[in-house]
Amino acid sequence: MRKSRRRTAPRVRGFTLIELLVVMAIIALLMALLLPAVQSAREASRRMQCKDNLKEIALAVHNFEEANRELPLAYTNDKPGFGWNNWAPFLLPYLSQDNLLKGGFVTAPYDVKIDWWKDPNRDLVRQAVRTFICPSTPGDIRVQDKPETATPSKAGVCGDYFTPTGVHLDINQWLPPSQQFAAGADLRGSICWYVPAENERNLMSDVRDGTACTIMLAECAGREDVWRGRTKYPVKYTGTPRIRARGGAWATTDNPYEIGQRKAWHASFDPIPGNLGINNSNEWGHCFYSFHAGSANFAFVDGSVHVLDQSIDLFTLGSLVTRAGNEPEAKDF
Repeated sequence: MRKSRRRTAPRVRGFTLIELLVVMAIIALLMALLLPAVQSAREASRRMQCKDNLKEIALAVHNFEEANRELPLAYTNDKPGFGWNNWAPFLLPYLSQDNLLKGGFVTAPYDVKIDWWKDPNRDLVRQAVRTFICPSTPGDIRVQDKPETATPSKAGVCGDYFTPTGVHLDINQWLPPSQQFAAGADLRGSICWYVPAENERNLMSDVRDGTACTIMLAECAGREDVWRGRTKYPVKYTGTPRIRARGGAWATTDNPYEIGQRKAWHASFDPIPGNLGINNSNEWGHCFYSFHAGSANFAFVDGSVHVLDQSIDLFTLGSLVTRAGNEPEAKDF
């Protein structure tokens, strides 16, 4: 009698725990290697978008100049017939944002004869204009809402670009004697504010230092929060200390300033530490600030956009701001 043989299923060998751990370790290592490259690619894209924003704004300035035979004013606080507005509302028709002027998203159009924080402009300035926002700035949409003794409060969506209106003589405190700016020199920027009988219009012909080496627009990102180095101090309008970078809203007349100062907005907050220059602080009157590593983006009067390294010499940086300071031409900046 023949005995039956038991058939056994072929043994399927699985992964051992050690093999699984090895595979997981390899995947984690690959992700660790790839993550910086992905982040670098994303930042490169954001930096390029920031440059495109500045290019678009610079083109809008040129179109405004062609239509009006003058550059916009940094702000119109004292100009007869105008309210307190900075340069930005005047460029909206040239930025494909004329819907804000015509009431496309709100109930009434922007009126440059009225202060930026009052009706009908109040609803408009609380609209985000993406062209005024650097995509590298943390937090996406930020809102300035500075309380006032009178109503309404000065509230508006923040932007990241400004017009340097010149060089403040305080800059000489951080320059060697051989590089200090003369008090009698024309230290105004290409887009300056209205001054009766002195600076009633900004003309292209006023830029005597050369349009290719005179800064027109630049980054001062992250306002109203204060950024010193890469440390954030959230805005605090009341109490002690009071903290504010000043000039956050894209339409505020606090947006422009002369570079070269080291004063905090309020005496209860410490004066600005560090070296005066790019990416040290975004506080009003100081210098330039961006969230791009080691540099910031700048639009020049000729419409070109350049990346300036934060190690740039302070005198050279100031010389690039002035429109007719008669400084030596800054080459290879």
